[in-house]
Amino acid sequence: MRFNRLIFGLAFAFFLYFFLQNQEILTGNVYVIADEMQKALLSIMIVAYSALASFERLSHFRLVLIPLILIISLDVAFKSLLLHGYMQYFAVYQSVRWHIAILSASLAFSYIKFTDKPLHQTLISSASLAVAGFASYYLFSYLSQVFEIPSLAFSSLALFLILAITAISTAFEGEIFQWIRSERSFLVLILFILTFYSLLIKPLLSERPGIADFIEWSIIAITFIKISRDFRQRVEVDETEFIASHIPKEKVFRDRLYSELEFGEKVFVENGYKVPLTVALVKALSDAEFQKLAAILSPLINYEDERIPTLSFPWERAIIERRNRKRREKVVERIRAEVRREVKDFNR
Repeated sequence: MRFNRLIFGLAFAFFLYFFLQNQEILTGNVYVIADEMQKALLSIMIVAYSALASFERLSHFRLVLIPLILIISLDVAFKSLLLHGYMQYFAVYQSVRWHIAILSASLAFSYIKFTDKPLHQTLISSASLAVAGFASYYLFSYLSQVFEIPSLAFSSLALFLILAITAISTAFEGEIFQWIRSERSFLVLILFILTFYSLLIKPLLSERPGIADFIEWSIIAITFIKISRDFRQRVEVDETEFIASHIPKEKVFRDRLYSELEFGEKVFVENGYKVPLTVALVKALSDAEFQKLAAILSPLINYEDERIPTLSFPWERAIIERRNRKRREKVVERIRAEVRREVKDFNR
């Protein structure tokens, strides 16, 4: 338990409540207008948030409180604006209040880890992201109409759909699904470029349609080339892994010949470091032929972890890390089988 977070939350809630109660005495005026219920709820939510954050096992559930804290804070802020004469902003907020609540709640649910089952977790998070996308679409569409500004509705919807589609691929293994996950950051980058271009640059090129067409087709071409190249690289099946998938599983040996092998296996399986296990195998098989030694070391040397996407969710990182660990364990099992054939007393 991390008491510093709980203490900080208690202190912050106390000072916030104290300020709201005594702001006229402290500042000579009343800037923030909140009733007693709002003050109490806001303070309780902050304390509850800090309490959940202080427990590691429950810390991810603190995200559920963020939408509540956000809505209460916005209610207080826009109510204060209303009483200070800014009625139009209060009216706009009342129209989008539920959209903001749904958007923030959906984002919070997409980050929370509810289960260890990858398929169930990805379905929950992907559905939450899709809901967030549609909520953001209606939110930005309304704001665009009210304030007569360029709309981010389609961009926000596309962003959340990209996150949802790439997130659901985490539940599945295979080169194609790894490719989908790996393209997340690139697709988000292209989306930001297109949004920036359509909102700020394209209006300036209204009298030069040729340049605008060239820029748009250039972006499309770059996107297609990048995605197709990554796809070809991903679907190329490593020959050693293909052969390994057809080799019968050998019995996992309980005893090991060398203590260095035990340490090397542990470090590789848990952290993915190859050097200790490679050195231990070279020492253990010093009498083996070079070709045989190379064949035994090949699965270890050629092994690569599945990369975690740059823009990844906490539960998504946990799934990929757990999957990488299982793949490392399979590599170790293959090496054990080869060493057993080469060193007769390996299973003593």
